[in-house]
Amino acid sequence: MEQTRLALPSAYNLINSNRSIGYSLAAAIADIIDNSISAGATIVELITPLDSKPRLLIVDNGCGMDQDKLDDAMTFGGKGDLLGLRESTDLGRYGLGLKTASLSQCRKLQVVTKKDGVFCGGCWDLDYVKKTNSWNYLVVSPDSCLELVKNTTLVANGTGTAVIWNGFDRIQVPQTEIRQVFDSSVVEAMKQLELVFHRYLSGEPGINKIQIMLNGRKLEPNDPFLSERNPEVSEPVKINVGNDVIVVKPHKLLHPSRLTPQELDRLTLNGNLIDTQGFYVYRNKRLIIWGTWFRMASKADRTKLCRISIDIPNTLDHVWELDIKKANASPPEYIKNELRKIMEATGAISIRTYTKRAETKKKIVSYWNRIKTPEGPVEYVINEKHPDISQFSDSLSIEQEKRFHELLKHLATYIPIPRLQVDLQNDEMIKNEENEVFEDESSIEERLKVITAAGVPIESIENAQPFCKYPKLLLKWKEKEGEFN
Repeated sequence: MEQTRLALPSAYNLINSNRSIGYSLAAAIADIIDNSISAGATIVELITPLDSKPRLLIVDNGCGMDQDKLDDAMTFGGKGDLLGLRESTDLGRYGLGLKTASLSQCRKLQVVTKKDGVFCGGCWDLDYVKKTNSWNYLVVSPDSCLELVKNTTLVANGTGTAVIWNGFDRIQVPQTEIRQVFDSSVVEAMKQLELVFHRYLSGEPGINKIQIMLNGRKLEPNDPFLSERNPEVSEPVKINVGNDVIVVKPHKLLHPSRLTPQELDRLTLNGNLIDTQGFYVYRNKRLIIWGTWFRMASKADRTKLCRISIDIPNTLDHVWELDIKKANASPPEYIKNELRKIMEATGAISIRTYTKRAETKKKIVSYWNRIKTPEGPVEYVINEKHPDISQFSDSLSIEQEKRFHELLKHLATYIPIPRLQVDLQNDEMIKNEENEVFEDESSIEERLKVITAAGVPIESIENAQPFCKYPKLLLKWKEKEGEFN
């Protein structure tokens, strides 16, 4: 018989080292909400009481726990089979989320749960663990449970759970600024949760709709594809992995000029479209990874409208090497090969959108000409044959005309190209972009009078900017001319 020796780790050292796994506040809260969803909750309330020190309560109306279930929930690693079958609605994974996510943010985790009207509770307090170095969690009495949740809906509900965080020691700012920084961090985290749980907040078929609230304010779903305005660009692609299926849906966003500033802000999470392009991976319809090409391509301006959703079941966690935070995963090479084909096809569609927008239709007479020779750089010059420009030029004296053409060359030479590049990459709304500019019809009509009076035929004007955008006015003008001919 082989000899063995017990190698039980130091409770304080192991728990304390797990605090540095890398949870953000949003990812930590999301892990707790995962448990609420798995418990069948339809409402999750986030409460930040106006105490002198930061405190966060996450309260749900799920099924709650009895003492045995609470013991399991408070155990690091839990007692379940890590590789065993899970319910299709289960968003958990390693049996660490409740403890590791909570203690990554604070020093004291209290859990109050209610099952069939009966309270029970537990607490992991790092100061107590440091003193005892034991794997025993503190019991919270029923009376203390009631006191902890006295101002929450859990008092009236028959079942549910409250997770309470105290001692936010990771906020490294002066004591006088802690509360302000904490409140700002929570608000920013809510923006991310609106993205992560957008499908649950919307309540799409196959999942229970949930409501998440921060101090009574409902979170609104932030769909990263603007699906209501942006249908998928092609049929979903199914990738079979054994008995499981991965569903991939290519999307192409609208051009930034067709988005409101509010839509653009929510799509980019205060960043830009270049950073947020890529794959959006959902595990059981909960977003876990977004804005990455998994090193299969670099992020570029020409593909910034390209976003591809990937739906994976929780039965493929081992295939995707999902981490403890459920925030990092990597597909194996055989899945990458399939994703690469979809990515290249969707990227081509995104590029065509920009190309179409950038190119001037051949029949339109533009104010600008793009000149490109095989061996030389691209040059943009003002089109002096444009009827608006040529008519004005013809009305000048010889000296004035010479000065005017010099001025046009200077204007073309000093286009602020570096600044334009920065603005376009940052998805700035450029007010003087062609499709944003609409002049008053009376102004256009006055210009038509001047140009046609100078002998320029209406046929040479109707395809020129900006007149081509006013077909009804041109038709009316032609009819007028016909009356006099």
